[in-house]
Amino acid sequence: MVLLLIEEKRQQMIELALTYGLTAKETIECSQQLDQLINEYLRQTGESKQSCPPIQ
Repeated sequence: MVLLLIEEKRQQMIELALTYGLTAKETIECSQQLDQLINEYLRQTGESKQSCPPIQ
């Protein structure tokens, strides 16, 4: 279910970027919402710390 929401939000972000530009408020807000969905997916699947090395 979350993967479907991620894909829909990604498509929405692409459309906004093409319409308003990458730095437009609408595009950035949509990108942040997409980040939240991705983070939620990673929390649900337990992949958040396993797939990314620590930043030093």
